[in-house]
Amino acid sequence: MALDVIYRNGSIHTQDPDRPVVHSLGVHGGRVVSLDDELPTEVFERSVDLHGATVVPGFHDAHCHLTMLGETLVQADLRPSTVSTMAELLDVVAAAARGAAPGAWVLGQGYDQNHLGGEHPTAEELDAVAPQNPVWLWHNSRHMAVVNTAAFEAAGYPGRTGFTVPEGGSVPLDANGAARGLLEETARGLVSGAMPPKTAAQVAEQIGAASDVALAAGITSVTEPGLGAPEHLGQSVTDVAAYQLAREQGRLGVRATVMPYLTTLHTVGPQDGHDEATDLADRPFGLDLGLRTGLGDERLRIGAVKVLSDGSLIGRSAFMTEDYAADAARGVDNAGYLQFSRDWLAQHLVAAHANGWQLAVHAIGDGAVDVVLDVLEEAQRRFPREDCRHRIEHFGVASVEQVARAAALGVVPVPQGRFVNELGDGIATAMGERRTRLCYRMRSLLDAGMQVPASTDAPVVDYPPLANIHDMVNRRTASGAQFVPEECLTVAQAVHAYTVGSAYASHQEHEKGRLVPGMLADFAVLSADIFAVDPTTIKDLGVTATVVGGEVVHGTL
Repeated sequence: MALDVIYRNGSIHTQDPDRPVVHSLGVHGGRVVSLDDELPTEVFERSVDLHGATVVPGFHDAHCHLTMLGETLVQADLRPSTVSTMAELLDVVAAAARGAAPGAWVLGQGYDQNHLGGEHPTAEELDAVAPQNPVWLWHNSRHMAVVNTAAFEAAGYPGRTGFTVPEGGSVPLDANGAARGLLEETARGLVSGAMPPKTAAQVAEQIGAASDVALAAGITSVTEPGLGAPEHLGQSVTDVAAYQLAREQGRLGVRATVMPYLTTLHTVGPQDGHDEATDLADRPFGLDLGLRTGLGDERLRIGAVKVLSDGSLIGRSAFMTEDYAADAARGVDNAGYLQFSRDWLAQHLVAAHANGWQLAVHAIGDGAVDVVLDVLEEAQRRFPREDCRHRIEHFGVASVEQVARAAALGVVPVPQGRFVNELGDGIATAMGERRTRLCYRMRSLLDAGMQVPASTDAPVVDYPPLANIHDMVNRRTASGAQFVPEECLTVAQAVHAYTVGSAYASHQEHEKGRLVPGMLADFAVLSADIFAVDPTTIKDLGVTATVVGGEVVHGTL
């Protein structure tokens, strides 16, 4: 019987330290079956000449909001690369409103107040350009949004008044006591519930559209953090069904590990008079039928459970151990805040841990990092488990002591190199020079013995892995300033993070991240040798082809 295909005459970087570079790769049944001359070319049905091209394992974005990325492809683009002034932003919103039916929601995404003179759009400004439409504009952090008066009225708050701000959120008011339009963190839920709910079919379309652009960038796997709780994170209560539908339709081109949001977990089985407040961790706690981390296959599986402990750094809502320098300079006390109380986080995360879940907790501020590390210690003390690989998403601001503590707990930190470029100037402004030194560490994490994945948090920042690797290696902001250069990685370390590190973070290093026999035949073909080019030009490289399961899904070979 002939085997499927052999890719030959390439410079194939396997991520196997015992055999780092080979020149041919045999594939059968979607997996690697041979390297170099282990099997002759004649036993394969097809032979593909790589013409000397550089090949790396497929990139795995360990923290990518694929459904949101698909959503951004159809919303008004308000990113700093598109609009540079408030007037330009309002012009884009006005154009979108003119193209919408009266009463239809106008949606936009990606604005950053740091590029708009430090100001967020206001409800009154949005009213002026979209008087007949409710407007919702996502901040690029996705931790806040701005809305207009019509949006408040659609949610049952005429005149932008009459609401109660939920715990873990904030709604700035104007001089008349009405909301200015900004909804921070959990306060987004005041208005988001008034938007038409998305069907599984609509979300599946978003997944398919985002899959296409991801594959074109060499991404073969993603982990989507937080589904099923649109009031917090996710597109709809049927997000996982949308992923299943996209797969059935042949639209899920990437492999996906999906994380349900923590609020979707609940006690399973009879209540028996138990008091949830005191003994939640001693009861079955998870999704219906006891479903938990690990269910699924190499195409679609359930991963960790995700929760946001705090907010955004550039939005200055991430929970810090001291005030933001920029606010302190204005005489404003602001150290951010938690989205849930410490007790609530401990109760629910320990219960999830006790029931076999991997935990993935968003913690950007060093205050939040302390809270999460305390919870993880408590979970292990009460219910010891081996190789949990609990994750701290972002791990944005961390001291030397916190890095050492996280390493000792076996935590997987999940930072984003691309934040340095797109958000670094705003971060430096918010934090001040002294505290910026603690931001988005990478080299320190490796030096501490931690396994570090690579991710973008797209669409918060752009998704292409080559741009992300560029920033992991060079660490310069959009203005060209160096950003904690001692945390720069080598090219080899950055590629390892995007392949082996990301597979490890989702307990999948046994089947992806390396190109060796038995592993999934997922790889990206690059336009030049990423290990040989000038590191300052990595962002200029291209992906000429992407292969998933041995089949070319982007480009030509």
